[in-house]
Amino acid sequence: MRSTSPRVNRLALAALAACLFVVVTAEYVVVGLLPELSGDLRVSVPTAGLLVTGYALAATVGGPVVTALTLRAPRKGALLGLLGVFTAGNLVAASAGGFGLLMAARVLTALTHSTFFAITVVTAAAMAPEERRGRAVAFVSTGLNLATVLGAPLGTWIGNAHGWRAAFWALGSVSALAFAAVALLVPAIRPDAAPRLRDGLAALRVRRAVVLLAVTLVVETGFFVVYTYIAPILGGVAGFGEGSVTVLLVVFGGGALVGNIIGGRLADRRPRSALRVLIGALAAALAVFAVTSHWAATAAVTVFALGVVAFALVPVLQTQAVAAAPDAPTLAVSAYTSVFNLAIASGSWLGGRVLGSGGLGLTALAPIGALVVLAGLGLTAQTVFTGRGRVRPGRNGDAEPARQAL
Repeated sequence: MRSTSPRVNRLALAALAACLFVVVTAEYVVVGLLPELSGDLRVSVPTAGLLVTGYALAATVGGPVVTALTLRAPRKGALLGLLGVFTAGNLVAASAGGFGLLMAARVLTALTHSTFFAITVVTAAAMAPEERRGRAVAFVSTGLNLATVLGAPLGTWIGNAHGWRAAFWALGSVSALAFAAVALLVPAIRPDAAPRLRDGLAALRVRRAVVLLAVTLVVETGFFVVYTYIAPILGGVAGFGEGSVTVLLVVFGGGALVGNIIGGRLADRRPRSALRVLIGALAAALAVFAVTSHWAATAAVTVFALGVVAFALVPVLQTQAVAAAPDAPTLAVSAYTSVFNLAIASGSWLGGRVLGSGGLGLTALAPIGALVVLAGLGLTAQTVFTGRGRVRPGRNGDAEPARQAL
């Protein structure tokens, strides 16, 4: 049953946000620890970088599979089970004696990523009144933003100060606390009837769902062409020192928090127009960044704007993922999360290819990213969104969109 106490719901949403915080921190924390991992495990830096690539690919491929296996499980039980596996994976990583075991532990934790994200979003939506579902999803998504702003830098600091293993011990400890918070605060929301995998897969094959996933892949790929290399751009083009680049990444995170709030409200009001406007704004911001990145003051302002626009898209895309497949919301959000991880890998790869081409450099990344995002905007014209994107309890106790014309 859904709790009727606003305080209980806020605490439950905070617990879910904390879970996303630790899960997303675990994905990104390795980036700052690659030199130390390379030296301690006696592998090259590119080899150590496979710990990032392997995680993203495992989350991409394994997410829908794990979601299918847990589709008939009660939401809260699935969350606790995934948190248990995630905690164990980080503890194994902390005690790994070699690169192979560390990679296996990373893959194990990555397998929980997409499904955990999906169940968290669907649970948050199911706990909120219909008119506030987008804001509930946005509130929970602040865990993702805080992981980018605070979690990954803090984990890197712990790893650099006390050894990379300390970062994984900390992740395991925080995830254990998150397990306790979910157990105590999140209400049990059991579907009235267990959804069938066949029906869920059929729901994902509808045109709106397929196009939305394609839009997500293309738009986020364009963004990560630039964001993956934002530090080298700020240092090599804008001329910021190492300490200033760190501050600017925090500025970007501040913009992301603001954007998340804005996106949550837009997802509740006009999701269809918001989706297209925000994608267009992201393309414009990247194009502007191609110019403003040459001067420190204008680069700093544009970095904040990029954070606002890029993360305003997150709750809009998430609620539209649920709206596009109302009979399979958990599978829909899991597929969205897997595609998002694929976009991270694709954007990083494309940006690397641009930089390795010889004739192009850091200044070419923003224009290319803007063009890729514009291609995603074009894809939105290939479908008609018939729902408003607000989600409500469906016949299976999941979340489904209110079917109102825009």
